[in-house]
Amino acid sequence: MKLIEIATRRRVTIAMFTVAVLLFGSVSLSRLNINLLPDLSYPTLTVRTEYVGAAPVEIENLVTKPVEETLGVVKNVNELRSVSRAGQSDVVLEFDWGTDMDYASLEVREKLDALRLPLEVDRPVILRFDPSLDPIMRFALRQKADRPIIAGQSDEPDVQPVSMSPPDDASIDEEALKYLRRFADEEIKKDLESSLGVAAVKVSGGLEDEVQVFVDQDKLSQIGLTLDRVVQVLGSENVNLSGGRLEEATQQYLVRTINQFATIQQIANVIVDSGTDRPVYLRDIATVQMGYK
Repeated sequence: MKLIEIATRRRVTIAMFTVAVLLFGSVSLSRLNINLLPDLSYPTLTVRTEYVGAAPVEIENLVTKPVEETLGVVKNVNELRSVSRAGQSDVVLEFDWGTDMDYASLEVREKLDALRLPLEVDRPVILRFDPSLDPIMRFALRQKADRPIIAGQSDEPDVQPVSMSPPDDASIDEEALKYLRRFADEEIKKDLESSLGVAAVKVSGGLEDEVQVFVDQDKLSQIGLTLDRVVQVLGSENVNLSGGRLEEATQQYLVRTINQFATIQQIANVIVDSGTDRPVYLRDIATVQMGYK
């Protein structure tokens, strides 16, 4: 009753108070930001490991399971799931809401550093998955007028024309696909990775360069060698290893054993067997050429 008496006796004061509330409410409403898709940072980490040429079963046994066992003891992990596909393993860790993801990422990296995977497996990469960071932008390269262009772009990149020496169309397409893949790996990928807001860049398609060694099984059996022996020799001849440290008075020198192949001819001239009267070179039992995967 007292509130009603005050409102009746002080009508001007109540009216001014009501107008002030409406005014401040209107100003606040006009400045209120409304976002239908708010920027949420999901507490999720993805550990991606690539093992080129491996089947899903090998990926599961050699990569995915060891990674899961190692990361299963990380603090605040709510759920752990994995996907094993040909050549790639993805282990997804979902943390509790409110977890410090910088600290969680550091802990995951420490666990991965202590993990021992097969030598052929690439180093695991930690990805911060977020709805606003999904890989939704794609660029396609195609050949036009002896110059590669990016589909969807109006200007052509400043690159050198492709060498089109082979006369047949199949060889021309082959060379173009090789060049486009090399151009994407060495030029476009580096430029995009250094751009602001880009988390990762993945190149697919085209023809990726590869040195191919075609072994003649008949010649190999005639000299009594096995394919494993050839693989072992090639691996031991193509090395770039640390040789330790050499100290001389106050000087220190870092020593490295560098014997990497630079040309196809060097690979062909590798001695695979020296136990007979004359050494057996790789070119005697195999054909070495530059091809694509």
